[in-house]
Parts: sequence; structure tokens; C-alpha cells
Amino acid sequence: MTTKTIRRGKAAATDEWLARKLIEAGFGGADCDFPDCTNARAPRPPGKSGSPTKFCVQHNNRRDRQKAYRARKDLEKERAAAPEPVPVQQAVARGAREEQVLASLLPRVLTALEAVHQGQQAGADTAAVAAHIEQVTSDATEKVRQAEQRREEAVGDAEAARAEASRSEQAAEHARTERQAALLEAACALGEAADADRRATADRAALDKLSEAHRELRDTHQQLSGAHNLLKTQHEELEQVHTALTGEHRQLLAAHGRLQGEAETQRHRLEELSGQHTRLEETHRRTAADLAAAQSEKTGLAARLDELQTHREELKTENGRLNSLLEEERERHRRELAALQAELNTARKAPVPDTTAGHDDNHTPGPDPADSDGDADAAQDEPRAPVAIEDLGVHGGAGWTLVRYEDDHSRWRVLRDGEIAGSIQPEHSLHGTSLLGWSARTSHAMPLQPPHGQKHFANREQAAGAVVRDGLRRAPASGSAAAVAAAFAALTEPDQNALVAAVIPLAIASERAGKLARLPQAVREAALRTALRVPGEDDLRQLTALDASELGRSKEARQLLRALQDLAPATAQQETGPVDLGTIGGRAWRLEPDPAYLGGYRVLADGTEVGAVAPVRRRKNDTVRWTAEHRRRALGRGPAHASRDAAARAVIAAEDAWVPLPELDDEAYLRIPAGLRSDLYGAAGRVDLRRGRLAQIQPGAYRQQLHAALGQARRSASGRIRGHHLAVLLDAAREDLGAPGSAAADRLYEAIEGIRSVFVTSTSSRP
Repeated sequence: MTTKTIRRGKAAATDEWLARKLIEAGFGGADCDFPDCTNARAPRPPGKSGSPTKFCVQHNNRRDRQKAYRARKDLEKERAAAPEPVPVQQAVARGAREEQVLASLLPRVLTALEAVHQGQQAGADTAAVAAHIEQVTSDATEKVRQAEQRREEAVGDAEAARAEASRSEQAAEHARTERQAALLEAACALGEAADADRRATADRAALDKLSEAHRELRDTHQQLSGAHNLLKTQHEELEQVHTALTGEHRQLLAAHGRLQGEAETQRHRLEELSGQHTRLEETHRRTAADLAAAQSEKTGLAARLDELQTHREELKTENGRLNSLLEEERERHRRELAALQAELNTARKAPVPDTTAGHDDNHTPGPDPADSDGDADAAQDEPRAPVAIEDLGVHGGAGWTLVRYEDDHSRWRVLRDGEIAGSIQPEHSLHGTSLLGWSARTSHAMPLQPPHGQKHFANREQAAGAVVRDGLRRAPASGSAAAVAAAFAALTEPDQNALVAAVIPLAIASERAGKLARLPQAVREAALRTALRVPGEDDLRQLTALDASELGRSKEARQLLRALQDLAPATAQQETGPVDLGTIGGRAWRLEPDPAYLGGYRVLADGTEVGAVAPVRRRKNDTVRWTAEHRRRALGRGPAHASRDAAARAVIAAEDAWVPLPELDDEAYLRIPAGLRSDLYGAAGRVDLRRGRLAQIQPGAYRQQLHAALGQARRSASGRIRGHHLAVLLDAAREDLGAPGSAAADRLYEAIEGIRSVFVTSTSSRP
């Protein structure tokens, strides 16, 4: 008789009775229904009702359930086709299945027991656990052996005990009961082994953590030991260095006491040398200024010499070309003269024709070509009026303007005091559809290079600036500068700009400009020279003689009248020469005409200029009033004096109350009290040099000196201010420091007056 072997995992899946018995015994439930899978079935999801699934977690999906269903159907077909076994065959087959189940469970039981044995060894009572496992193993083995023996007896007696089938069935039932009991005991042993394995795993994890913590603490201890040794070595080195420095400190203290005595001796010597150094610095500054002026003049002369040499070579070349053209013209003239002489000889030999035939009685000869050429040249020599003028302001002491004539098209001429210094023009693309930039040339047609990385200048102002910078590097031609009226030169830069902007509409007036275009040509030429910043005395005289009836009521005419008001001469005073005021307060006073201001006077005391007076008339029909100025300080607001003598008396009174300051090299400037220096530092830091009165004060040289002095006062509250800076501040008027209502200017003026009172007191107390 052959025993059919059933595949592992199929015993519980194909035998409903065995599966039910395992479930009732609590032995983990049946295996997965998937073929050849021995995993336990997946538990029922929490919170869901219904029967649990028959598959494990891995095969609990649609595809695997279909495969299991098809395998079960195939098995049912095989069973249906097989013949019905006899009871003895059923008993034998059941015994074979039991043997297969026991054979499959035995390795798992042994593995579990081995795990339990290992876990129990890690625990406290390892000997008792091992004895219990051996007892359970021996009992299970004995029961399995007995079941195997009974199965063999049943198989041997099967052929002879066909009639005793019922007795064999009971024996088989008894064997199954005993097997089920053995299985239950094995399941309990497996549970205990699993618990012991979990405890052993937890103990191993805790032991690993403790080992890792011990290693980390050991490494940290080693690092701290090394750091401690290093710090101990450094501490010993620092103690040695400290000992050495202490010895050096004692030596330095001794040297300091010795050097302090020497320093006190040298300090007095240094003060003497400081005074000499200050005087030498002033001498060096003046020498450097003279040297810079000489070098600038040398550079200008060298550039002018190069230009003259270049121009000389150009003239030589042009002279040679003209000589060749002259020779050619003379040769052509000789040939024409010979031909005309031959025609004349031929005509003399021929008969005289009738002069009246074929001509009108009123015939007049045509114009002589020579005469027509002369008329054309005369027309070209007539003065032309520019169509546009742009003022560029004053740069380097010269006036710069942009001028464009009608035949210049888009080209602009750059003029320096009325003389051509260069030209600029826009550069267009090949088709003329877009503007590429601007180009610039000097007066000798030499191109100027744009900034690095650019092919053209970005705009007209940038190109004009390049011409201006090139002109400033060149000295102006000697004798080419026009004589500028003293009244125009005496104006401040803003007043000059306003006057130039006002006369430009008159200089370029066209036929559509109304009365401005109908003024005499001499007046328009005077306006043109004024717009070019080179007006003469006659030009200003003609412009100031204009009134509203001649200029009209246009906006340009009103602006021109307002700009010309400051140029109107003071006619109320008939005296134009020096005026002797006599002796006042023990000093001889005298008025002399001021060349910088038309109609103004300089006030001299014992031959020294102490102030100035000047007439002002806002409108031509207004009464002339006078302004008075004492040592750069305006007396009163605006034209506050009714006559010249009243203004002069105000200057004399201010001079009597004025106490002179020490010389610039006096050491008193370096001995200002610390409190006054601190007040000046705080007040100077509150004023704004970039806007307001301090940014617009005239003249420009005085503004630069005042800004430099305030900048020196701003640097430090404890620093010393040199005499040439402090003298500018002490002589500054209140209106020079800011607007009348400015608190910052009032505070600065109070600080300056406090310092001045100290100097006045120290000066008056000197013998």
C-alpha cells in the first residue's frame, strides 16, 4: 500500500475537520487558503462586521483570491473523478494526513523551542525554562512516537481487520484526540517561546543602548582628558609669559619716568617748532599756488605752441596749394589773353558791322558777372542771427554757449567767450531712421573720444561737456578774448545766468517774435553778444536803455526788463570820481569807484579797504537806494540806505565798533576753551551746506572758504581749528550762515560770537 504525500500547507486547507479542531484548540487558526502558503489568515479589520477573510495579509487581494478559487475548483474536480475509498482506505489516508501535519509542525516546534531556550538563557531562571522545554519536547516526541506506532499497527492490521472497521475507527479517533492534545501543548510551548523571545529582544536592545552610551561616555572622557592636558600646558606657558611681561612692565615704568622728563623738555621745543612749521606751511602753500599757476600757464602755452605749429604746417601746405593754383590760373589767363588778342587783331582787319541791326533801341547791357559776385560776397558778409542758443554756464572762468545757425542744420557750435571751441552733431544710422548718439570735435576738427566702451556720446549735453573739458585743458588764444563790461562781470553767477536766459529770445528773434524782431540791428547784436557772455559797455548801455514800450508786453519782454534792472546805472549821484570824506575818529576816509560794480564805491580807511557801497534801482522809475557792506557783512537788509553818504556813514560806524582779530599765525587760535570748541562742533553739525543760504552765497571763493571752515569745525569736538579757518568763521555775517528764522544758524552764530568775544577780550588786554 502506498502513502500519498500531501504538500506542505495543504493539510489544514483541505481538511475542514482538522482546520476546525485547530481553531477550537486556539492554535492560531487555519492557514491561508492560497496554495502552498502557510501564513496565518489576516485578522478582521477593527470596526467591521462580517466573516473574516480566508487569506493572509500578502494574498488578500483580488488576483490571488481568483487563483485560490481556481485551484480549489480543480481539486474538487479531481476528487469527483476519483473512486470512493473504502473505510480502511479513509483511515489510512487520514493517518497519512496526520503524519504529514505532525511532520510539518515538528520543525516549527523545534525552532520555537530553540528560540525559547535562547530567550530563557538570557533571563534569570534559564535552568528551569530549559528543563520545562525538554520535558515538553520529550512528552511531545513520546506521544508522536506512540501515535506513529499505533498508525503502523493499524496499517499492518488493516488487511486482516476489515471486519473490525469500527474498532479501528475508534482507535484512530483516540489517536487524533491524543495528537490534538500534543498539538495544544506544542502551541502553548510556542507561545511561551515567543514571549521569551520578545523579552530577550528587549533585553538585547537595552544592553545595546547601554553599551553605546558607555562607549560615548568613554570617548567624551578621553576628549576632556586631552583638553584638560592642553589647557594645563597653555596655563603654564601663560604664567611664564605673565612673569616675563611683569618684568618688562617694571622696566617700562622706569623708562617712562625718564622719558616723561625728556618729553616735557621737548614739548617746549615742539611748540616753538610748531609756530615755525605753521609759517613754513603758509609760505609753502603760497609757493605751491604760484607754482601751480605757473605750471598751468606753462601747460596752456605748450598746448598753444603745439596748436600754432600745427596751424603753421597747415598754412604752409595751404600756401603751397594756393601757389600752384595761382600759377595754373596765370597760365590759363595768359592763354585766354593771347586768344583774345588774336581775335581782336582779326576783328580789326574785318569790316565794321551795323551796330543797330538786330537790336532794340532800348537795349541795356546785362549785369557784369564781377559785379554780381561782389554783391553775393557782400550778402554773405552781412551778420547772421542764430536760430537757437543754449547757455552752458561758466566753467573755468569763461562763458560757454551752444549756438546753431540756419545753414548748420543739426550741427551745434560750442563757443567759449564768443570764440569757437568745437562743435557737436547727432549721428544717425545708415538709413537715417534712428539716432545713434552724438559726436564732438574741437576747433581744429579733431574728434573727441566718448567714454570708455561707447561709440558715441549719449546725448547733446554729454558731447558739449566733452568739448568744454577739452577747452579747459587748452589755454585761450592770447588777444582773442573780448573785453567784457565790468558791470556784467560784477554780477553774481545766478544773476548772470538770469540775464543771459532773458536776452536769448531777443538775440534769436524771428519775424514772428513781434516787437523783439523789429528792434534795431545794433540792439540785437548787443543782445547776441550778451547771450554769448561777452557784452561790452556799449552793449549794456543799449540794453538798459530799452523800456516796455519798445519791447512790448510779451512774457520774454517782461523777463528781459526784470533782468536788466540790476544793470541800470545809478543816475541820482552826479559824482563819478573819488570822494574825500575827511578825518573821522582819527582816520582818513575816502570813497573810490568800484571797478567790479558800475556806480559803486569802495570805502577806504587810511588807504585800507574796509567796505563798499553800491546803488540799487529795481525799476527805471524807482528811487535809487544804496547797499552797505562792511568786511563781507551786509549792513541792513537789502538797499536800506537812502543815499550814498548814509551808506558810507553806516560803514564807518561798523568799522569803529569792529575789533581786529589776531594774525593768522597767532597761537591764540589754538587755545580756544574746550567748552566753546564743543559748542562750535555741535552747532556746525546742524547746518546744511548743500541747500539754503550756505549753498548760494556769493562770491564762490568766499563760499568755498566758509564751507572749508565749517567742515573743519565738524570733524571733532576736541580738535583744534587753524587760524585761516577760524578767521573766516569769526568774520562771517549772520545772514551768511542761514535764513533769518533758522534756529541752527542762530545757534552757530552764537557759538561764533562767544569765541569772538574771547579773542576781542584777549586782544584788547594786550599791551
